Amino acid sequence: MNAHAIGSVRDWMSREPVTVTPEASIEHVIRLMRARGIRHLLVMDGERLAGIVSNRDVRRLLLGGEHSIPPSAPVTRVMTESPVTVSPETPLTVAARELLDRKIGALPVVEGDRPIGILTKSDALEALLAWAEGPE
Repeated sequence: MNAHAIGSVRDWMSREPVTVTPEASIEHVIRLMRARGIRHLLVMDGERLAGIVSNRDVRRLLLGGEHSIPPSAPVTRVMTESPVTVSPETPLTVAARELLDRKIGALPVVEGDRPIGILTKSDALEALLAWAEGPE
């Protein structure tokens, strides 16, 4: 497979990712995910990417019997700090391999220090299908 034929992360990422502040409650995060139909949110401390939170993080909290953390607690209690990131120029095949190897659902896309998008497993799968199906 020609890695260049499939493109880079920039070609397939979701732009303008939904973000929350570190003070946002877990409850707010759940409502936002449901309202937007998304599974990942970036946690921004001002201009800095502080972490990422997935619906899996939240579900583990709510279903895992760890009820010591109330829904009103800040998202920082369940987020993944310093998440693995990719640049928009990263070949899609490299990013897809990262998602698989690390068993994660999404990669924040950063340009310099600034998050400009998010690449999810669904985005990567869509790209791979487009490549596999070839030009119509």
